[in-house]
Amino acid sequence: MNKEKAVNKLQEVLNLDRSAIKKMPMNEVEITISKRQILLAVKTILKSGIWHLSAITCQQLEDDFILLYHFWKSVGVTLRIRLEENNPRIDSVCPLIPGAEYYERESREMFGIEFLGLPNPVPLLLPDDWQGGYPMRKNERLNQDKPKDNKHKQKGKSS
Repeated sequence: MNKEKAVNKLQEVLNLDRSAIKKMPMNEVEITISKRQILLAVKTILKSGIWHLSAITCQQLEDDFILLYHFWKSVGVTLRIRLEENNPRIDSVCPLIPGAEYYERESREMFGIEFLGLPNPVPLLLPDDWQGGYPMRKNERLNQDKPKDNKHKQKGKSS
């Protein structure tokens, strides 16, 4: 199935309006959906023949997170989902794509995104005894970047 057919099927199944679909360069498209639509959207993409989930990435904006599910098979289809900062929860896609576990575990560890039904939520990148919060969250980085003593001050003349 080509990209247009896949996008049309997603639009039909999810009852999306055209404003949810953004064409990107290099034969790609980005589709904004709600978090409640993730499992149905992934099922639809897989049935359309675009079966390779190449990554799940997370971005933090002012008051929310954006999850991007990047699919690829000759064409790119990215699902864009907004999660509220105070409730960053979404269904795991691992029942549909077992290999998504590593991407979900990374977003869970780095940003604190809760993937409901994640089969193996143990730490992936951080030490088991990590107590430092979520390293990629903006408010966590601001707290971590502040030196606790004067050892980090730059020596020499200031400009």
